[in-house]
Amino acid sequence: MMEATTRQDSGRRRLRLLVAASCAASGCLIPQDDTLLDSVPEFMNRPPRIIEDLVLPHQRFIPDFGANGCELTFEVAVEDPDVDDSIVVHWYVDYNPQDPNRYYFARPLLNSSETLRADRGTLTISLESANNPLGTPGYHLVEALVTDAVLLNRVVQPRPVRMPDGTTLENPGFVVSYAWTVNTVQGTCR
Repeated sequence: MMEATTRQDSGRRRLRLLVAASCAASGCLIPQDDTLLDSVPEFMNRPPRIIEDLVLPHQRFIPDFGANGCELTFEVAVEDPDVDDSIVVHWYVDYNPQDPNRYYFARPLLNSSETLRADRGTLTISLESANNPLGTPGYHLVEALVTDAVLLNRVVQPRPVRMPDGTTLENPGFVVSYAWTVNTVQGTCR
């Protein structure tokens, strides 16, 4: 009697599995879209990145600028998987939120048609030059903002992309940053 019940249970279990498998196999058919594209859509933008191993100076805190040297060079190396993107490095020194569009220096990087740009974003500041932004003793913040789009108030602006069907999508732009804190001290530079 026990064997008959076990056989019935296993038979029912097989029947349930067979019904479930046939339902899953028949599933919903997804209708195919027969719209043909006039052209291949543009790829969505991917972010650039700063290669931290190649950043100069390597330390993020420069404790005594002006004591041992009068010139300081900041440099960032940039990699972007979208090799045709225009990359610009915006240098800010002591960023003022009341004037967000005022950067110290902006420099586009030359396109090398490789993911790692051969050109570097470089900023050199000399304490011997007049009106340099690190001239006053004390702490200063030096920032490199690397972007592949337009910056407005330090906010990256997306690029509209017109699709073949007439709709418009926003292709995002990206910005990445690297910052140093510099303590300028009185020295023999002037």
